[in-house]
Amino acid sequence: MFACLKVKRQEGKNQTLFTKNGGVLLEELVAFSNGRSNPIRHFSAKELLRATNYYDTHQILVEDGGYELYKGSLKDRPVIVKKYDKDNSLLKFAAMPYNDIVIGSQMSVHMNVLKVLGCCLETENPTIVYEFAGTKRLSTCISATNNVEPLTWKCRLKIAIDLANAIAYLHTAFSRPVIRRDIKSSNIILDQNNVPKMTDFGLSISIPEGQTHVMDAVLGRTGYSAPEYCARGYLTEKVDVYQLGMLLFELLSGQTPSFYLFTERNILDSANHSVEKLSNVVDPRIKNEGIETEQLLDFVTLLLGCISDDGEERPTMIEVAKELRRIDQSFPLPC
Repeated sequence: MFACLKVKRQEGKNQTLFTKNGGVLLEELVAFSNGRSNPIRHFSAKELLRATNYYDTHQILVEDGGYELYKGSLKDRPVIVKKYDKDNSLLKFAAMPYNDIVIGSQMSVHMNVLKVLGCCLETENPTIVYEFAGTKRLSTCISATNNVEPLTWKCRLKIAIDLANAIAYLHTAFSRPVIRRDIKSSNIILDQNNVPKMTDFGLSISIPEGQTHVMDAVLGRTGYSAPEYCARGYLTEKVDVYQLGMLLFELLSGQTPSFYLFTERNILDSANHSVEKLSNVVDPRIKNEGIETEQLLDFVTLLLGCISDDGEERPTMIEVAKELRRIDQSFPLPC
């Protein structure tokens, strides 16, 4: 009898959470889609418990401080399940799970975004189900830790192009530009062919219609963010350009940029005017691949433009993608 009561109480709680989360999700969908709501498949809490073997810690692929990504299986199909931590402090400031579902599902048409298959609204915070694209994170592949084979220069360039294209799509494909705001190598998954898949749109934000920018609380990894955003919460598409520039630095050097970037910028400035100093920047693991010096100099020039302190001087993301393609095609190398 007590077991039956416990089950009924849990079912009642699930229904309450479903109603609450479903209402918020619908509002976000309608707001983002100009009055149209797009259906998203719903999974029950029980389905996801079974899919992840009751959220077995051995199934965890990624722990990112505010959530975990679990490898799971639904009807013999491998999936990734994203479970937000209850004590994630960022949930107080942003509708992270709802943004993640709404924007992630709209972006799923892009080949460089991890496809959203559906969600569960019966949990405290919505749980998200993605396609399974692999277990490699870009951050791990750049640093080549855990015996991961380092990426070739050609592959790094291709990854940079793909990511720039995906972010340019985010900026231009919708009625209002969407700013990613949290571009970092740790939330990008590489599939078996090293094709990047962006995840985690929780901190993304739209620029209001008729406006050129939006002001918001400073959230996320501020050490990788543009100075105008860190100083006063000023957001435009150029904030994403800055963050992609930081990622370009990682791809070039194999290093994680330091918090203040002063040292890296000085080195890059010197490298841009001195071939000898250029070798101090390039990841030692790719130095012997026969990379043209001119190609590296062009890459550094673009990188420096992306991380300019003045947002107006940074290129647009479309311009970044175009220049990366030119750099890649001008100096062909085998992948």
